[in-house]
Amino acid sequence: MANPVLEHWGVVTSVVCGGVAVLLYFVKSWRDVETLKTACQTQQQRAETLTLKVDQFHVDAVARESKLREEVKLHLEQVRTEGLQHRSELRKEMVDLVMKLTEKLSHIDKTMALVEQMTKMLTEASKDQHERNKWADRILARLDNTNGPHAGA
Repeated sequence: MANPVLEHWGVVTSVVCGGVAVLLYFVKSWRDVETLKTACQTQQQRAETLTLKVDQFHVDAVARESKLREEVKLHLEQVRTEGLQHRSELRKEMVDLVMKLTEKLSHIDKTMALVEQMTKMLTEASKDQHERNKWADRILARLDNTNGPHAGA
């Protein structure tokens, strides 16, 4: 009797080779799955790291924006305060200048009133002098008339 394994040696070899091929396929597939799992985990870690970085950049950008807004707000308040202070100083200077101008105008008004009064006095004195001159001319004319006929006779 011959050995049944040897009689079907081709079938046994084919089955063993098929089993080894299936085993090698599953081992290769297992390794590929493990490699893919490792790559997926690595990509997930990178994605988480990038998400954290993006979140941190966003937080930093919001903080910078808030800081810049606050700085601009403070600068605007400072400019507004300086403007109000400058305006107050200008108003004070204007009030001082108006007071000085009013004082000078008051002096000018007093001087003009004095000039007007003096002009009236001089006009009246001139009229009086003119009247006296007329009176003196009449007296002189009478004297000339009285002296003239006597002197010629």
